[in-house]
Formats: sequence, C-alpha cells, structure tokens
Amino acid sequence: MSNLLVYRTLLIKFVFSSLLFFLHFLYALYAWLIDQTIFKQPDPWHDRSKNGYKKYRLKKLPKHLVVSVCQEEVFYEYLAKLLAWALFLEVPVISFYHNENGISSEELFFAFRDQYSSLLTKINWGLEFNDNIKFESKKCINGYKWEPRIEVNILTSKHSKLQLVNALRTVCSTEEEFSDTLVELAINKTFPMVEPDLVVICGKSCTTFGLLPWHTRVTEFLTLKTHYNVTFLKFYKLLEQYSKNEQRFGK
Repeated sequence: MSNLLVYRTLLIKFVFSSLLFFLHFLYALYAWLIDQTIFKQPDPWHDRSKNGYKKYRLKKLPKHLVVSVCQEEVFYEYLAKLLAWALFLEVPVISFYHNENGISSEELFFAFRDQYSSLLTKINWGLEFNDNIKFESKKCINGYKWEPRIEVNILTSKHSKLQLVNALRTVCSTEEEFSDTLVELAINKTFPMVEPDLVVICGKSCTTFGLLPWHTRVTEFLTLKTHYNVTFLKFYKLLEQYSKNEQRFGK
C-alpha cells in the first residue's frame, strides 16, 4: 500500500513538472516569435495615413510624460520606440528616469537615429544631451528644416537632490518672508521644467525611486510590466487610461 502511495506521488510530481516545463516552453516560443517580428503590431509611423492618425487621437494628453525604468535593465531600442510613439501621439515633453544614472544619452540617441532617422527633425534633445549629440543630430538631418515637436530629457536622482539644495540656498539668501510661493518660485528657477502629468513606471512595483519629489504632487502614476518588447498598443492604452482619469490636483 505504501509503495502504491509513493508511485502515485511520483506520478503527480512528474505530471506537474512536465506541465510546468511545457508552459515554460510555450512562453519561450512566444517570446522568440515576438523577437522575430511574428505577431508584432505595426509601428504607427509605418502607417501615416489620415485614418491612422484619427484612430489614435486622445482627448487629453500629458504635457510632460516620464518613463521610469529603475527596476529594469535598460533596452535602448524600446526606449527609442517609446520616444517615437510619444511624438506620434503629440506628447510635447518626454523624460526617461533612472535613479542610478543608468541611462546613456549617447546610446538612446543612436538607438533612435538607427530606427527613426527621418524623425530627427522633430526632436529637441534636452537635459543630459551634450552639444556633440545635438550637433550629430542636426548633421543627420541633411539640410531638412529643424522643427522640433517633442523635447527629450534624461533624469536621475541627482536632479532632485541638486534642485532641493539650490532651492534652499535661494530661499535662505532672500530677504522676503518665507512662504510656499517663495519655495515654489525658487524650485522653478533652479529647475525650470514642466511638472510631469503622467509617470509610467516599468516594473513590478509602483515606486517613485525619488523621482522629482517637488514636481510630482499632482502626477498620475501608471504601471507597465516591462518596457522590453513593449507594443504600441500597450503604450497607447496607458495614455488612453490617463486621458480618462480625473487629475488629482493634490486631492
């Protein structure tokens, strides 16, 4: 009787382990097919018809979108796609955030140039993009008129820390009476950037990792499981969700 019980236990373990192996195999196969562009959704920039634009119009767009990749290895190919898609949806400012200086401005620029060279005329390379990158970008335009429609920034925790230190220095050096307005003016002077309307956090947990604590008081936070292999439809659905939400405005 005991031998029969042992055999049954071993059989159940074998069945479940085989099932688990089979599920892992299916997921690996699906991931491979995605990498081979099978099942991939088309990039909206490849369908630039009037109907294509109308299909993805949103009633409300973030004036400043931040994509946080603190919890993941950075894949520049997909950050470049997010930048291109934000441009397609007419988001005026996009920033990429990593709290440990984990985003290279050069790699992001080259990844975007390699995939969307025709869109360089519409990009304003902002914070953390040096003059060499800006010169290289304009050189790649090849005589076309530069008409930027989106500003791109790279943010790190140093911006928040330096911003706070510089703002406190400004407040302490003034003879005006201390007030919330004085602090806000000092912050805006030391770090003149539009407050983020939407932060997309890539990863399993919804954590800010110190992202612009003085600028996110009215920010909506949405999560994306990963930016790796992200599709345009997933990105669009997040912005569509944002467009339907009522902004908190400190409530």
